Amino acid sequence: MPIFDQGYQHWNGKLGGHAWRWFAITRQGVITVSKLKAVRAVVILAWTPALLLAIFLSIWGLIEQKSALLTAFGNLLQALPEEIQGGPKNFRKTIWTLAYYNFFGLEIYFSLLIVALVGPNLISQDLRFNAMPLYFSKPLRRIDYFIGKLGVIATFIAAVSIFPAILAYALGVSFSLDATVVRDTWRILVASIAFGSVVSLSAGALMLAISSLSKNSRYVAAIWMGIWIVGGVTGTILTDTVRRPWCPLTSYQRNLELVRNGLLDTADARNRVVGLMESSERKVRETMQSMGPFARLQPFARRASNLPPPPPAEDDDNPFSIRNRKIPMVPDRETVPWTWAAGVLAGLFAVSVWILTTRVKSLDRLR
Repeated sequence: MPIFDQGYQHWNGKLGGHAWRWFAITRQGVITVSKLKAVRAVVILAWTPALLLAIFLSIWGLIEQKSALLTAFGNLLQALPEEIQGGPKNFRKTIWTLAYYNFFGLEIYFSLLIVALVGPNLISQDLRFNAMPLYFSKPLRRIDYFIGKLGVIATFIAAVSIFPAILAYALGVSFSLDATVVRDTWRILVASIAFGSVVSLSAGALMLAISSLSKNSRYVAAIWMGIWIVGGVTGTILTDTVRRPWCPLTSYQRNLELVRNGLLDTADARNRVVGLMESSERKVRETMQSMGPFARLQPFARRASNLPPPPPAEDDDNPFSIRNRKIPMVPDRETVPWTWAAGVLAGLFAVSVWILTTRVKSLDRLR
């Protein structure tokens, strides 16, 4: 189109600082992706675990207060161990840790699915339509372009993990009505925000690197699903067959889980719960033995009499030890340090940055 008027035209508007140049890319990307029905459906569905977490923390706050609102759950509360019934506040950090452990266990799947829906078009579409000269003809650096694209992924991951975790924490604190709850649980909030940031940086950078390798968004999505699903299956098979400490590190999802466990310090929470269950089991056995010949007259006693003899407390190799049983809602003992998984994620991030700087060139290097 010919240009007939080359005169000066004054521009009226608010100038933004150079530090926020990336925000324009993020804002436009979030608006565009939000129009997809699949993305909206996944975000709404991902808030279900957050709702359950908020309800659980609220109920636990009522348990700490021994509120009359829980009279309807009297039978359920009686099933709790005596130690918890006597002093629920002493188990506050343990219960909150396990609650957030299970919450992020579900949100990892939603986060990876969100990345699969949001990320493939972010750079591959720009490469397909040759939009790079349009971007870099503006006062925009490559680092601004990368941060802007990464911000799109980070926004949606934060929407399904970080923001719900913060809101659930606020609700849990509100129902506790005890100032000491912040002192006991603030590390869990910090760990939750840190883990959400790790997922955003790691998964976001990896998806952008894959997106820059092909102009076909379908290929990008297929590669991402391969890393997620095929890598997870491979890690499970190697763990069950080879049984070496490094086997879980071949799964991207498993690396995220290990980092989650390390940040939340779920090992201590598990050990405390296992010790509590061992104590309860020991008391049941002693009660059954004290009943003598009348134990078989009781249905529960008959079931308890079929249990194997109690193993020594220090015998971790005994297959009948409660430490070696699958305990619902409690993480298993780790066979690899979580710092190894953090190193793997850091290495993938470095490789992703190298791929991005190689594939996306500034305007003076475009051909």
